[in-house]
Amino acid sequence: MNPPTATTDAPYRPLDGCYDEMVDARGETREHWTPLAEALRGLGTAALLDRRAEAARLLDQDGVVYHAYEDQRSDAWLLDPLPTVLTSREWLLLEAGLIERAELLNLVLEDLYGARDLLRRGIVPPEVVYGHDGFLRACDGIRLPGTQQLFSYAADLGRDASGAWVVVSDRAQAPSGFGYALENRLVVSRVLPSLYRDAHVHRLAPFFRQLRTALQEAAPPGVDDPRIVVLSPGPWNETAFEHGILASTLGYPLVEGADLTVRRDGVWMRSLGRLEPVHVILRRVDGDSCDPLELRADSLLGVPGLVEASRRGVVSVVNTLGSSALENPALLAYLPRISRHLLGRELRLPTVPSWWCGDEDGRAEVLARLDELVVRPLSRGAGSATVFGWELSNHELEELRARIEARPGAWVGQERVITSSTPTLTDDGLVARRSLLRSFAVARNDSYAVMPGGLTRVAPDDGDGRISNQAGAISKDTWVLASEPEHLTGFWLQTGPVVEGIDPMAQVPSRVAENLFWLGRYAERAESVTRLLRVIDDRRTEFEGSDNPAGVEALRTLLQAVTRVTATEPGFLGDGASQRLASPGTELRDLVIDERRPGTVGHAIRGMLGAAYAVRDQLSTDTFLVVGTLDRTIGGISGAARAATVQAALGKVMQSVLAFSGLAQESMVRDLGWRFMDAGRRLERALQLLALLRATVTTDRGTAADSLVLESVLAAGESLITYRRRYRSQAQLATLLDLLLLDDGNPRSLAHQLARAAEDLAELPAGSGRLREDQRRVLEASTALQLADVGGLALSGADGDRPALSAFLDEQLRLLEEAALALERDHFVHRLPQRTLS
Repeated sequence: MNPPTATTDAPYRPLDGCYDEMVDARGETREHWTPLAEALRGLGTAALLDRRAEAARLLDQDGVVYHAYEDQRSDAWLLDPLPTVLTSREWLLLEAGLIERAELLNLVLEDLYGARDLLRRGIVPPEVVYGHDGFLRACDGIRLPGTQQLFSYAADLGRDASGAWVVVSDRAQAPSGFGYALENRLVVSRVLPSLYRDAHVHRLAPFFRQLRTALQEAAPPGVDDPRIVVLSPGPWNETAFEHGILASTLGYPLVEGADLTVRRDGVWMRSLGRLEPVHVILRRVDGDSCDPLELRADSLLGVPGLVEASRRGVVSVVNTLGSSALENPALLAYLPRISRHLLGRELRLPTVPSWWCGDEDGRAEVLARLDELVVRPLSRGAGSATVFGWELSNHELEELRARIEARPGAWVGQERVITSSTPTLTDDGLVARRSLLRSFAVARNDSYAVMPGGLTRVAPDDGDGRISNQAGAISKDTWVLASEPEHLTGFWLQTGPVVEGIDPMAQVPSRVAENLFWLGRYAERAESVTRLLRVIDDRRTEFEGSDNPAGVEALRTLLQAVTRVTATEPGFLGDGASQRLASPGTELRDLVIDERRPGTVGHAIRGMLGAAYAVRDQLSTDTFLVVGTLDRTIGGISGAARAATVQAALGKVMQSVLAFSGLAQESMVRDLGWRFMDAGRRLERALQLLALLRATVTTDRGTAADSLVLESVLAAGESLITYRRRYRSQAQLATLLDLLLLDDGNPRSLAHQLARAAEDLAELPAGSGRLREDQRRVLEASTALQLADVGGLALSGADGDRPALSAFLDEQLRLLEEAALALERDHFVHRLPQRTLS
């Protein structure tokens, strides 16, 4: 019989020749799936697709992406709202097998970088270990406190045709997926809330509390209150989102290699104006990239001297440097033998059958079955990626055979595992797709705690190729159904003595402060240019192609002004300007969408996004509601040519940057990070205003044209309504300057920006106690502004120019540009280019 299914178009059909998670061999729904299957049938395909769209929206709001390193592209994280479901009884068996495997690999790791008894006894051939690039000789003898040298572990699991679990691969380098599994759970519990509540699913929170406890317990001896950081390769790493959510969830700073430095007495984080000790590093950087002195000399991601600091035990790096040796595919061929030697028994969870070609019998097996095995290089240096023998032509098989025979020790053959299928939501309803489960373990006392469930990934189509994020795999939440109400333990809320908070200054690395500063500047730049472009678009509607000389002159002035303000020459200046002035649409569109051209809205938004991703752990999830909208807005009109599309995009950009401004003002704590961001906003807003005034009002063009120009300047400065209400119809340059320059009560005025910038700068580390250069320059600008006579500044010379106003604006621009440069020089650390010693 057909099982309950959510699709009204066709019954759910499991794939042939493999175990299906939802239905058994007779086509009946498995007992533990029945409540969910009935609920899905009741919802129907249309409602489920709505839930999928809602899940995608929530992921987008949270800024969940999977990056592509090569072109800094952000791919959406794909989530199927239908979970994979496991019973509590089955999970207990699986959990025991995972703990046993983690304990075994912990013993192997300890031996490989210690006594190497496995090699001496011939249980593992030395060529297998030493031929794998994950074995880092420089890390010999490095130990973590306690018995667990393998801090965290992940296993990729699949079911064979009988439904038995098989370990396809081990992940011990810096296992990824923790954060994505947590995000999947948050989203699925929101889009299927009643199903989630009724299913009594084991919670993930205890696992993350144990992760935090394990990090604290990994501290070097004698450190009672360790300082812990999360080391990331940077915002464009494939799993950068996870690094940010881990740092936020655990409450630890997210750092990059440049934020850390090694001294004789330990590892330190470069905070603002001082160094802060670091005792434990949760690394998300590949082990061989962690130290350019002793490992990869060309790495820019690591910390020079980190291996030596780990060797001396003054810092604990987890996962342990060198743990990537456990990801050796050839090691899988010897794991059963290792288990019998170290544990005295076979592993509960079998490993996918594997053969190392450096062994004569293993090579014979692989070559005899080359067309039906998975063939993997021992190391990346073998010059090939994993290949599937059944996909190769006869010629390709012969080429592979020749390569194996030429270097047999560099290759491993593995049995093809036809993994289980699981129901996956598509536009046509539920279809069966092959799946893999990645489950996670973290050290707990002398053993391991396992995340209940984990990260399920399914193939993007009905093929049986590789299931990976790079290949477009779709993720799923994994539900372990509790047989009885879960007993809550390990509460976050604690009694006892009041815990002292950490000095906020110690939590802000120089890199973070710099990114927040530029986040503020780019956000303000995007807003200011957007306002100006919207004003220009309105004037185009009125006067493009018009025979009104004042209107044409005003439009020309504004077009030339946008080129000067954005520094996007030639634009509406220089060669070809007359043609672009006559037909400005293309240039104006490029000023919105050209992300590679400095000064455009697109470039400012791209800079804003990069800065936001780099400090994800410092920002609330609400911030990425705005960030994601900006990303989509610019990307959505890249090929648009219609003016209406550009105008609509400008409206969306304005909406988003205003929302970001509101979040910054109402939701962020006034700590040092906020001060840097706000100082960036204030300085940028002041510079944009000064540049606009310099480009528009320093020349007298006559009453008619200037009336239109001044009105446009007030609109671009978000002060037109205030001006009309205050001065009614009596428009004058002097009163405009008073409102835009001197009126501290106007949040768009220069005076207001200088006052706020002075407040922000006063809160930054003071150094010697005297005024820093950035403070002096802002004070000079503020003093000159207070002494300014707007009546005198508004006077025109005989040639129509306003030399006093031009000189005043130029001086203000100089002082504020120097203030910004001084702030960067005094507070941000810019590392010199690295050169290899070789």
